Amino acid sequence: MTSAAPLGGGPALVKDYVKSRKSDWDTACYIPDLADTAALHRVVARFVELQGDDLAGGIVLRAFEPFSASGRATEARVWWLDGAPIAVGPHPDTPDERPEPDLRAVRPLVAALGCRFVTTDLARRTDGEWRVVEVGDGQVSDRPAALEPAALLEPLLRAGPPPR
Repeated sequence: MTSAAPLGGGPALVKDYVKSRKSDWDTACYIPDLADTAALHRVVARFVELQGDDLAGGIVLRAFEPFSASGRATEARVWWLDGAPIAVGPHPDTPDERPEPDLRAVRPLVAALGCRFVTTDLARRTDGEWRVVEVGDGQVSDRPAALEPAALLEPLLRAGPPPR
């Protein structure tokens, strides 16, 4: 598959422009080795089949990065307004975590998007680095119960409408 060539060999993940199917890890998400073109085609085909009409944008292949030796990564969800973080909380998949990601490298990238309101999901790799694993417009970004509503709503209300 030509689209996999820039990644070289090794493990990879498949997703669309919006979502992965990590709940279907072995059959529609994880590709153990991109050099195994039969496995690559099988996983991508199953992903497309399961996404059906919900397939968003196209297929994305990402090199696999180890986020946790235990299989459960520390994840954070960050809400941004006008390029600045306004709330940081645990990802809904890890609600008991109290992540404190270093956002210095992420902040200019979020600001460069030019979007007023953005959410990012970050995961900590096994080497300690925080990595953006998903960017969204907030439509599907649940607020974890551990994050008080005011932590998110007060900055939004203070900001008011966008400048004209």
